[in-house]
Amino acid sequence: MDIIVKAQGIPLMLDLKDPDQAITDLGIVSVNGFASKTIPILNKSAKAVKFKIRPANPAAFAACAMTISISDTTTNTLKPKETLAVVVRFNPKIRLPPFSQEIMLEVEGVEDDRALFSVVGVAHGIELKLMENTLAFGNVVKDSRLTKTMQMSNFGDVKAEFKWD
Repeated sequence: MDIIVKAQGIPLMLDLKDPDQAITDLGIVSVNGFASKTIPILNKSAKAVKFKIRPANPAAFAACAMTISISDTTTNTLKPKETLAVVVRFNPKIRLPPFSQEIMLEVEGVEDDRALFSVVGVAHGIELKLMENTLAFGNVVKDSRLTKTMQMSNFGDVKAEFKWD
């Protein structure tokens, strides 16, 4: 008895709804500030897709004071033509130089993970430093005066105001 088996390959088409968000810029955020971006993902495949979204380097991602959350936390399955919102939040507590972090897509049944989008940003803040920690006055004669100059520099990214205590 001959058995005929027919099948059709379906391409995986799980991608960003807006391709312009492939590089998502959180902008310049002040220390203790907050920025958030929502990146919708669309399933253009003919079949439901089960997946996970994760940072490429979780330690570096956390060091950049970012978190990632998905609007539907019950399941990471998208049916055809469904969208899912991925929210990236940035809340820096310290100055951070410009950074770029990749967010990976891990599809069930597919061996290789692929980059879904990148998040870039920077955290600006104030960093005042005295150039010398100690001023040595040496010997000073009574009722005389010795003046020393101290230098303070702002290594931060924004204007700093200060007052001596």
